[in-house]
Amino acid sequence: MLQGAGVYNYYSAVGNSINTDTWIRLNDYIFTSVRQASMREEERIRKRIEKNRENYKELQARILNNPEYYDLKNGDALNAIYRELTNPQISETSLRLSPVQISGENIRNIPFKYAPRAATISMQRLTARGQWPVAFRSDRFKAVRRAYERAVDNALEQQREGKISPEAIQDVEKAVYDLKVTLDLVIPPAQDPVYLEAKNYLKRLDEMKELFKYQKVELILGEIDKYSGTTVKDLVDFMKTHSLQFGVPEDIGEEQKLYNRLFASLRQQLDLVKIPNPEPLK
Repeated sequence: MLQGAGVYNYYSAVGNSINTDTWIRLNDYIFTSVRQASMREEERIRKRIEKNRENYKELQARILNNPEYYDLKNGDALNAIYRELTNPQISETSLRLSPVQISGENIRNIPFKYAPRAATISMQRLTARGQWPVAFRSDRFKAVRRAYERAVDNALEQQREGKISPEAIQDVEKAVYDLKVTLDLVIPPAQDPVYLEAKNYLKRLDEMKELFKYQKVELILGEIDKYSGTTVKDLVDFMKTHSLQFGVPEDIGEEQKLYNRLFASLRQQLDLVKIPNPEPLK
């Protein structure tokens, strides 16, 4: 009986040894497989990142040097050059010694993007003067047009003095509301392009009037109204001071033409400060 027990213990030990060896080999196999799979995935990620980096460099080089229509349309081309002009490698002296002239009136027509409020700031859009769509050019809108223009002029005048009142803001809001009501009375709601253009225009005015309610934006509007800069450097300094970027211009019209001219001026300025083959900031 003892001999049988001994044999049992022997074979049990052998079996346990085999099981242990099997688990060790299995664990080693699993570890090796996981490590190899991880290495392959890391290599795929590395190649993808490298490819994305190459694509990004190509995209930025195109935007800086030979922008396509869409690059100008969405403001990317101007923002790319703006970032380059704020590069620390460019000294204040070099910008002052090689000024590119740019009309101060341009700044009032630029749709600036103010990221902290996700807002578009444009003096031209806000005042609306000379930009009324077809529907509002009828004499039947003359009174509400003038009421809006007077309300905005009054609000801007108070801004210049740093004394804008809640009543002035309410007047602008009422003027926009009256435009909406008059539009639906004069032109029945429809899918007609004239009506839809007018509705979209009023939506924009609705958004713009909200700008008066924020102190920082109010300050920027006041600074735009008083702006007296004459060079690209002045424009860049102004944008840096107020955390502005170039926003998205309207699909057609003066804003799109303005962006084409601004790109040429900013590109000329970047060329004059002599940074060879500028690398986009990351």
